[in-house]
Amino acid sequence: MDEFEKKLVLFFRKPPSKTLDIFSHLVSSVYLLLFFWFIVIVLAMFFDLINGIYMVLGLSIVFILHFLISEGIFKWGGRRFSFERLRPYKAHPELIQPIGKKFHDSSLPSSHLASMVGGLIILVSFYKFLWLFAIIVAALLSWSRIRNGMHYPSDVVVGIILGFAYGYFTLLILGMI
Repeated sequence: MDEFEKKLVLFFRKPPSKTLDIFSHLVSSVYLLLFFWFIVIVLAMFFDLINGIYMVLGLSIVFILHFLISEGIFKWGGRRFSFERLRPYKAHPELIQPIGKKFHDSSLPSSHLASMVGGLIILVSFYKFLWLFAIIVAALLSWSRIRNGMHYPSDVVVGIILGFAYGYFTLLILGMI
């Protein structure tokens, strides 16, 4: 499986392009993601205060779940109990040069995808017309995390699954399901 996933990472890095590398780095920038959620919250609070407040509550729950499970159990626990997975650029330094910020924690799961998909589930549950936008954002972020050499495709899939779980569980807590 590891050899197959390595080949997939190498495939996602084609074609070699400085422009695509810059775009990929920008798409997965933590600062851009924080700015994205800041803008979403400001717009929701400005145009739709009541739903905006509930959405912020939902996003807060998702991000707390993400921090406890993805960062706590998977990332910290992986390091502590030796089930950490090396990132592609660390496992194959001769083939994969990292693009952007070099993360040094476990590759599994993709925290970017877990938190973003969880947040997008909440966003779309309040503003259903944004479903296509949410899919495009998740797809671009998935592509960029693999292209940047930070994750294998299975890390991204696990991150997406966790994100759906965080979003679903949050909707249950909010009584929206």
